Amino acid sequence: MEITAAKLHKPNWFFAMGLPLVVAVASFLITLTPQFKLKSWLISNAIVVDILVVAPLLYYLVIRKSNVAKLTVLRVFVLGLFFLGFILDAQQLPLLYYIKTFCYPIIEVVLVFAIIRSFYLANKRAKQENKTTDFLSFCRNVMGQVMGNEKIGNFFAAEIAMVYYAFFFGKSPTIDNKKSFSLHKESGIIALLATLLFVLVIETGVTHLLLGLWNEVGAWVATGLSLYTCLQLFAHIRAISLRPIQIKDNTITICNGLAAEASIDFDNIEKFELTTKPPQDTKAIKIALLKGLEEHNVVLYLKEPIQVTLLFGIKKTATTILFYADHAQDFSQLLGEKIR
Repeated sequence: MEITAAKLHKPNWFFAMGLPLVVAVASFLITLTPQFKLKSWLISNAIVVDILVVAPLLYYLVIRKSNVAKLTVLRVFVLGLFFLGFILDAQQLPLLYYIKTFCYPIIEVVLVFAIIRSFYLANKRAKQENKTTDFLSFCRNVMGQVMGNEKIGNFFAAEIAMVYYAFFFGKSPTIDNKKSFSLHKESGIIALLATLLFVLVIETGVTHLLLGLWNEVGAWVATGLSLYTCLQLFAHIRAISLRPIQIKDNTITICNGLAAEASIDFDNIEKFELTTKPPQDTKAIKIALLKGLEEHNVVLYLKEPIQVTLLFGIKKTATTILFYADHAQDFSQLLGEKIR
C-alpha cells in the first residue's frame, strides 16, 4: 500500500540519531577492552558490520514512514565509514579496506544520480504546471529533499547556485515594472560590488606573493579561500540582475542576489513607506549583502514576523523589511493597490 504525503510525518530524531550513536559508542568502548587486543581481527569485523549495517538499518527503521528521504541512510553509512577510520586500522583489516576503496565511488555516483534525477523530475513537474521557478529556491527545495535536512540542503543549494549564477549565460528576466522590479539600475550597487571584487582580486595576488615568501602551502590555502570568496561575490553580482523583485497575486518576493530574500503575503503588510532613513525597529532586516553600504528606499512594516533567508539558507526573524526597488513611485503605487 502506497503511503501518501498526508500520512507522512516527522521522524523521532531522538531514536533516529540516538540508536546509531549508541552502536558507535558501544563499538568504540569495545576497542578499549583487553578482549579486543586478543581477538582484534574477529571483533574488528564484527564492529564493521555493526557500524555499516546495523546502525544504518536502525536509522532506516525509524525514518522509513516519515517525510525524510530514504537516501539519507547513505549519510549514516558514510559517517560510519569515517568513524571506522578513527577507531580501526583499515590497512590491517582487509574487509574495511575494500569497503572504503569500492564504496566511496559508488556512493558518489548514487548521490550525483539522485541529485540529477531530483532536478529533472522537479523541473519536469514545474513545466507541466506551467510554473516559472527561481533557480535558487528550486535548488533549495530539491537539495532539501535529497539530503533529508533543510539546513544541509540549503548549504549545498547555495554552492550549486553559486556556480549556476556565476556561469549562467541564459536570457535575463524581463523587467516590466508591473510584476517585476529591478534593484540595481538606479542604486549603483553593481558598481560598488564590482569595485570590491576588483580590490579582492588584487589583494589575492599580493597576499599570495607575500605569504609565499613565508609558507608556500599557506599561501595557496589563503589564495584558494580568496578566490572562492571572489567567485561567490561574482555570482552574487550576476544574481542581482537575474533575481528581480517579484509581485504576484498574493505575495511579494524580495531578493538581493544570493545575499537575502523574503516572501511576504500582502495580508501581512501593515504599512510601507518610501524612505532612506533606518527604522527604529531592532528586528528590522535589510535585504542586502553589505548592509552598511547598500542603500534602501522602501521600508515594509509587518503585522506578524517572518523568516528572512540569508546566505547559505540561514534564516532570521524580522518584523520590518528594508530594501531597494527601482522606479520607486511605480512600485509604491502598485504595492499600495495590493495591500488595500
